Amino acid sequence: MSTLITMLTLSDSLYNIISTISSQAPICLCIGSDRVTGDCFGPLVGEYLKNHHKIEAFVYGTLNLPVTALNLIETISFIKKKHPFACVLAIDSALGDSTEVGSLRISNNGIFPGAATGKHLPKVGDFSLTATVAPAGNSANLYGVQLGLVNRLAIQAANAIASCVSRLQTNLIRTVIV
Repeated sequence: MSTLITMLTLSDSLYNIISTISSQAPICLCIGSDRVTGDCFGPLVGEYLKNHHKIEAFVYGTLNLPVTALNLIETISFIKKKHPFACVLAIDSALGDSTEVGSLRISNNGIFPGAATGKHLPKVGDFSLTATVAPAGNSANLYGVQLGLVNRLAIQAANAIASCVSRLQTNLIRTVIV
């Protein structure tokens, strides 16, 4: 089940989904490449989480160290070894209906990165946050996406994730103290 989310409820929706699985911050797996404008949503979110919000959670995938189709399987393997019991939030760009371009979607399922471009990669994440950046039907649409749109969505997503992680940590501290 996935839900199109308004910006006002994004953090709350993330919190509701994550808190049903874990009381700790998720691993943020930010997938994509800065070589294709429409595909840089994930690395931008990772960049904002690590360098602007400095959240207390593990973030994999930034502009300098992207997680792409070339290293996804290796990264997943590393995460499973290093964080065997952690839940993973997969973050990626998506193609979709033209009415959904510019929207963010949260799902209580993982995603198949690269599916819209014909790649056959494994499902990743316990839940996901995707940004619809262009209409489906032609993967070349990812090249014509305006960076401003992707950046705006990445800022909104990073803000929501940071707020959610802070809320999880606050509730965890309350639980331990009580």
